[in-house]
Amino acid sequence: AVRLRSALSETMKLATAVNQYLDVQAPWSAVKTDKDAAAKTIYTALKAIDSLKVMFAPFIPFTSERLHGFFGYETPLFGEQYTETAKDSLGEHLVLRYKPVENIQWKPSELKPGAKLNQPGPLFKKLEVDVIEMERGKLGN
Repeated sequence: AVRLRSALSETMKLATAVNQYLDVQAPWSAVKTDKDAAAKTIYTALKAIDSLKVMFAPFIPFTSERLHGFFGYETPLFGEQYTETAKDSLGEHLVLRYKPVENIQWKPSELKPGAKLNQPGPLFKKLEVDVIEMERGKLGN
């Protein structure tokens, strides 16, 4: 059986561990006294995040693809992902579709030391309180 909740929980634990690693290593302070140690810390965290994007992809595919682009990869993470409206006996639904790309496969991070990264942007949009309340209302909470 597929255990999505467990998979997401374990992935979140790993993301938390990366945050803790950065907090403990504090590369923003270390760079003042030991640039090599700070660089090693940043690279280690980036490699971990590069791997986490693959683990998060089943849950947040578009965000994972965007993060993949920030890391400077030129090929897609998996293939083409897009949404479209589908109709069935229950009405219209927005569905996630996937078009595979040949020779794309799951593999560990290929981030090279010193690789040029693209300018990052926000991965998530901040939701206004009224939007949050509206969405919660839809869920019955």
